[in-house]
Amino acid sequence: MPMYIELVKYPDVFLRTKSNPVEFPLDDKTSRLIKYMYKAMYQNSGIGLAAIQVGYQKRMFVMDCSRSQTNEKVFINPEILEKSDETLRDNEGCLSAPGKTGDVRRHIRIILKYQNEKGEEEKKTFYNLEARCIQHEMDHLDGKLCIDYEKGNYSRDKHKSQTMVESDFRTKSDS
Repeated sequence: MPMYIELVKYPDVFLRTKSNPVEFPLDDKTSRLIKYMYKAMYQNSGIGLAAIQVGYQKRMFVMDCSRSQTNEKVFINPEILEKSDETLRDNEGCLSAPGKTGDVRRHIRIILKYQNEKGEEEKKTFYNLEARCIQHEMDHLDGKLCIDYEKGNYSRDKHKSQTMVESDFRTKSDS
């Protein structure tokens, strides 16, 4: 029986915290966390998952947009360098907000700079679903959720008006 991984869920205020840069070389705990994040993503049938969603304030996320679940990749300390002018509005769901969706406008092409597990810097262009997924996960790293968007655009008021509750997840990053 695989162990069930508990995700941090809306309206937990922990999802509103900004994540901190990851230091290299990765320690064992962080390497284990990455494997744990893959497991949590697949277990919940997601295509992306940020560390904050499993209770860690680290600037990293995992992604696999393939149907076969064989294309897992981790993005550490990611930074979007360039975004296409063209955008697309679509409904987005989130593993941390089950049953809710946001109407979100995203860039259809982005250039992302990030580090891999060895700490090497990589730069890559992503399109369509992968680009959308990355922008969604990057929002998590800054404490934003797809349900904060209205008519395609990020709404500060919506973000503020959502009643969040004290976190059940003690910040694990420092323990």
